[in-house]
Amino acid sequence: MSTEERKGLRRRRRVRGSDRSRAIYLLPNLITSAAVLFGFWSIISSIHHQFDRAALFIVIAGICDTLDGRIARATHSESQFGVEYDSLSDMLSFGLAPALLVYTWALTPLGNRGWLIAALFAMCAALRLARFNVRGKDAEGTRYQGMPTTVAGGIVASTVWFIGWLGLNPPFDRPLAIAIITGFSLLALLMVSAVPYPSTSMIRIGKRQQYPALVAFVLAVIAIGLHHEPVLFLVSILFLASGPTLWLMDRRRKARAGDVQEDVAIEKSSDAG
Repeated sequence: MSTEERKGLRRRRRVRGSDRSRAIYLLPNLITSAAVLFGFWSIISSIHHQFDRAALFIVIAGICDTLDGRIARATHSESQFGVEYDSLSDMLSFGLAPALLVYTWALTPLGNRGWLIAALFAMCAALRLARFNVRGKDAEGTRYQGMPTTVAGGIVASTVWFIGWLGLNPPFDRPLAIAIITGFSLLALLMVSAVPYPSTSMIRIGKRQQYPALVAFVLAVIAIGLHHEPVLFLVSILFLASGPTLWLMDRRRKARAGDVQEDVAIEKSSDAG
């Protein structure tokens, strides 16, 4: 092979390598674009009072949001552009879309009070995302500070499905309407709270637990496929309760640590006396 042929071969390899790296860089952003599309589609469905479909598109957007980050980390194609784009996508899909869904589904009879409650959810989602971007992902570690926006949007979607599964349709009776408004407002405030919520990084599956974890995952998928409305709502309630549970456990742990330190200080003072 001549020198010119070798140079041409190297050039072609470099071009192929750059094309491959460019494709890897684009893949997470394409998935994020899909999340934006489904979030916007959810908004359109809410406007047309297609509530089940609007909830479905929020859930699909959540799946896309989970995939884009994992693919970016797996392919080492993370970038500041991807971080900012993902944040804007989250605001649309899990801030605006759930807020409009609940407004058109349950809050419209309240008039101005209804859109203010929906706006509260959207504003809390924006504040939660801004705080996350400023602090960075590493600052939260194995726990989220406040309810993640993606999960909050999923809880809204699962609630819409579950209430429809019960055979209840808008306009709702006063007790149910009050329960929906209270839960929706609480969910918004939890996003901007300091209540800790578990992150997927807390999950550690060893070699011995891999097979039971696989079986549990398959059973969970089957359960969701058979009865996704009650199963997803139950999962949402359990995750919602996990935050206050962790908060109480942390307070008890700190109280015990304080009691131990106080006992040590008393023992030292008595020994010194």
